[in-house]
Amino acid sequence: MNRKLAAILLIFLLILGLGGCTERQRKNLKHFKSDIIGLKRRVTLYDCQGNPIKRWEGRFKIEVQGSFISFIDDNGKDIKISGTIVVEEL
Repeated sequence: MNRKLAAILLIFLLILGLGGCTERQRKNLKHFKSDIIGLKRRVTLYDCQGNPIKRWEGRFKIEVQGSFISFIDDNGKDIKISGTIVVEEL
């Protein structure tokens, strides 16, 4: 009886462990995709009152560099911005 319970518990733990590995693999794949071709994103810069100042949309990789973010937009321009920024994945 104890062996059956131990086997069931072991199978349950393996299933839980594989679920975590799958999520980790999915996250690593997404990081790899972002590094290679970029992800489709929308970046919005806001002023102090919460009004949008500028919005960028496209497929790019975002790098955090100190107090600002950097990315290359669809036109090939290197954009560096700081302030209140919202990055959405589309």
